[in-house]
Amino acid sequence: MKPKVLIVDDDQALLRLMQVELENYSDAFSVLTANSAHEALEILKKEHVAFVVSDLRMPGMDGYELLSEILKTYPDIPVYIITAFDKPKTQEVVVKSGAAGYLIKPFSAEELVETITHSLRKRSEGGSLHNVSLETFLQLIEMEQKTCTLHIIDKKGKNQGALFFRQGDLYNARVGSRQGKPAAYEILSWSNVSLSIEHECVFKEKTIDGDLQAILLDAMRSKDELDEDEAEAFDSEFGDGELILDNPVAGAGKEPETPPPAHPKIEKNKPKPSERTKVRVARPAEVAAPDFASMSPVEAVRKRIEMEIGNRSGVTDVHVDSTWETLIQHTSDIGDAFDFGRLNVLYLNKGSAEHFIVVPGKEVAVVSISAEAPVDRIISIFT
Repeated sequence: MKPKVLIVDDDQALLRLMQVELENYSDAFSVLTANSAHEALEILKKEHVAFVVSDLRMPGMDGYELLSEILKTYPDIPVYIITAFDKPKTQEVVVKSGAAGYLIKPFSAEELVETITHSLRKRSEGGSLHNVSLETFLQLIEMEQKTCTLHIIDKKGKNQGALFFRQGDLYNARVGSRQGKPAAYEILSWSNVSLSIEHECVFKEKTIDGDLQAILLDAMRSKDELDEDEAEAFDSEFGDGELILDNPVAGAGKEPETPPPAHPKIEKNKPKPSERTKVRVARPAEVAAPDFASMSPVEAVRKRIEMEIGNRSGVTDVHVDSTWETLIQHTSDIGDAFDFGRLNVLYLNKGSAEHFIVVPGKEVAVVSISAEAPVDRIISIFT
């Protein structure tokens, strides 16, 4: 979704001229215009605006009053003031009033575009992530004690909001003109969001009571209740009858004729009691190091675990599975956002008897292990 820029000026000719000039940059952002401060506030109620440029002197509500209203209701939206008075006193008053900056008339289209793009870049200076688990990312912010603003878009692209953190503590949240806990709960109810990270927080005082973990639990509880209500509403409308497709897919609903092959199991090489084999033990210098590069991902992972831990590793299966690539990419993106370095291995404990260690590479190797496996030792092999 392209960011939206709002330009406010009572000079119709200048407003139209700026709009025409900025059409050349429509790939980067879209432009909204307002002839008055009151019209601008109405637009802000309906649209997700990322940047505001406003004239200082306008009839009725002037630029200072508009700036004050925006700072109160939409504190994360930067506002630049346009003024014809190039005096130090005017500039000082504009900045002290909370404006992000100012432009002196007359200015070129290039100056305006540079101002806009610089401000929009700041909104994502810490990186952008798509289809991420918001709960997991927020816990990383808390753990790393980050000060930042998260600009968040839900997966449907219809809602946008912001979460404000100072040293890992959630200070405030905003969705439209709503702020505080209600806004935070709404944002946390969204799934698979896209977000951009700004390395600043406009709030100096905490307006949301409670720590992040308590807020996350409350939000998840509210989300579960909402899902149950939606499910009950669906059942009451459509009942529990059979679902019939107008154009069924051929073969849908049938058991596959040939079951998919199971992932290969690690075989434990146990000699038969009747076998008597004389083994010549080679000196260490005679043992060639395994050529992992020539092996398949599964063979290389198996061999490395066998060499380090032996047959009592607790490994039950090793296989290649490309369905983990999305999770690896998301985790790598999060690591980049926090400067964690390169992702070497993932460990997942789903609370079941079987855990997983995922090794990234050209092909993703997945190691299934029992709950009793020496997890730390296995992970250390790949780090």
